Parts: sequence; structure tokens; C-alpha cells
Amino acid sequence: MMTANLPSVASVVSYFDSFKQKLYLRGVLGKKNDRAGDGRPYSMRKWTRWYVELRGPVLVFWNLLDSQLSAYLEDVTAIVDGRVHPSSPEFERTVAHIKNIVQKPNFINITDAACSIVGKLKKRDSVWMLHSSGANRFYMQAVDDRAMNEWVRALRLACFESAKLYEYYSAALISERYLSVLSASRADTYNVQVRFSGTNDWIPCELVLSQAPVQMTFYSQADRTQLAVLSSPRSAYAIYPDSLDTVGSAVIAKLEGDCDVD
Repeated sequence: MMTANLPSVASVVSYFDSFKQKLYLRGVLGKKNDRAGDGRPYSMRKWTRWYVELRGPVLVFWNLLDSQLSAYLEDVTAIVDGRVHPSSPEFERTVAHIKNIVQKPNFINITDAACSIVGKLKKRDSVWMLHSSGANRFYMQAVDDRAMNEWVRALRLACFESAKLYEYYSAALISERYLSVLSASRADTYNVQVRFSGTNDWIPCELVLSQAPVQMTFYSQADRTQLAVLSSPRSAYAIYPDSLDTVGSAVIAKLEGDCDVD
């Protein structure tokens, strides 16, 4: 079994650090919190305006309605209306003021996100939709259709690059610590906790692997009832836990495929 050319876990960590700092896109967005992670409507569902940056796997939001920004109202209005180009010194100065005043931004992790173009939503144009975890849903409004497409492309690219980085980390993790999973004599049954797509709850399960066809069957540990079957797996990778010290304590993996939930 050849593993000499695989990276070490420690060497992969620096790539995650660089990825977290990578700026994919920035600009002004309108945001409407539509549904929470449990699928229930948010209590506050009004549209609000934010300065937003997509850095690595995180969308960072600075509230443009902060009352302390009133001294810079004209400058903030200029970037909201799109009258100032993002590469201009005026834009940079205004962003610096925003970050200096709004020191507690909001965050949305987009590692597991899905986004799609809505277009027109009632009286609003250039709207796109974001699901980031559980059953939640956010609506975002860009300044125009071109910016809307740029945001959707940037998020999809960030999600793709995040997944590829996790696959790289998985190869290193298997090479260093879990070579037995590649053995034909590996176990077929594992006790795991599972969070299915569209939910936020972790469920204790027994995972049974089948080889022909390749599929994973999940049974409740409580009463052995079948909960779900994952077939035709498209990808599987471990999630880096953000600290090299905790790599060996537990492994969280993401599996994608055709999943039938009972």
C-alpha cells in the first residue's frame, strides 16, 4: 500500500489557515432571515442592510443600520447605492470606518451551504437564497443581477474548495492514523452519531456498510429500527476540527449520496 507521497496532517493545517483568510467577494447585501435551523419562521423577518465579506468558509456581516454609523451616512449610502467601486480608496476608507465602529459582526458558516438564484421576490430584484444548516433559509439581495450572480458563484466556489481541502486532509488522516479502513478485513459495523441533512439533531446510530452494492444503512441504537439508507455515495471526507490538538479525539465525516430517510 503506497502512502509515501501523501501529506502529513500537520502539513495540511497551514492550508486551512490560508483558506480561512481568503477573500472571495465583498460588498453590500440586503438580508432577510426567513427560517431558523428547526424550520420555524424567524420572529424578525424584515429586510436589513449589511456590508458583507466572504472569507474562506464564512460570510461575515457588518450591520449598516448601526446608529453609530450616522456620522458616515453619506459614505455608507454611496457604497449601498453602488456609486463607489469596491477597488476605490473611498470604498476602502468607508469599510475601515464600518469595521472600526461595528466591532461585533455576525457570521454564517457556509461549509455545508447550498445557494440558488431567486431573481425577483415580490418587489425586490436580484435576490438569491442561502441554506447554511438544518432547515434554515436566508434571502439575500444584491445591488444588481450581475452582483447576484457573482455572490452565488463565489459561494459555490468556496464550498467546492472547502470540500477539496477536506479531502486532502482526509488522505493525510488515513495515511497517518487509520490505514485499517482501507483493509479488506475492516469492520462492517460502527457505532456513530449522525446528523441528517435538513436537521440539527445528532442521533446515535449503528452504521452497517455493504459492499455490493456500496451503501450505508443506519439503524437506531435504541430499538434497531432502520432510519436511513445512503446509496451511490458521491463523496466522503473527514472534517478538520480547527485544532491539531483535537484531531485524534474524534472524527467527524461528511457523506454525500442518494439518501432515503425512513
